[in-house]
Amino acid sequence: MRVFGFRPWVRRAGLSIVLVAGAMTVLLFGGSWLHPALRFGWAREPFAWAYVGALWLGGARVFLGTLLPIAEVDDQRIVLRPLHQLRATSIRWESIHGSEQTMGGDRLIVYHGTPKGMRFVAVNLNLVKGRRDFLALLDERLLALGFRERVVERSRYLSRPA
Repeated sequence: MRVFGFRPWVRRAGLSIVLVAGAMTVLLFGGSWLHPALRFGWAREPFAWAYVGALWLGGARVFLGTLLPIAEVDDQRIVLRPLHQLRATSIRWESIHGSEQTMGGDRLIVYHGTPKGMRFVAVNLNLVKGRRDFLALLDERLLALGFRERVVERSRYLSRPA
């Protein structure tokens, strides 16, 4: 099994968001405790608390999401864990219908069949540590399964022949 982790800066970005959320929480709680007049200003507004809550959730999601690899590839399947999804997507090689990649870009979309119909998973390639190796392994595997390459403008498609 080949494992492709997140680039180190992604985890640091999540941690920095969590630290900012912590500082804002201390400011809102501590400021209103030390200076009672702040209890009646902007610190009491629900939007301020919603914003801090969003920072906590987003930063924690990014930081904790990077503890697992973004992609795992073996002989039977590929597992993708993009940060914008809450759970991993495990795709058997036989159920892949195709892929789309922006040329020189940062997006990879893998189309696959499920019992509920066709689905797709989008991956930000800028986050993948070992991006070139990951794409080479994916190309090698799909081309070995009989997929054909087609380029349209700035997009590169690998799909099963019709």
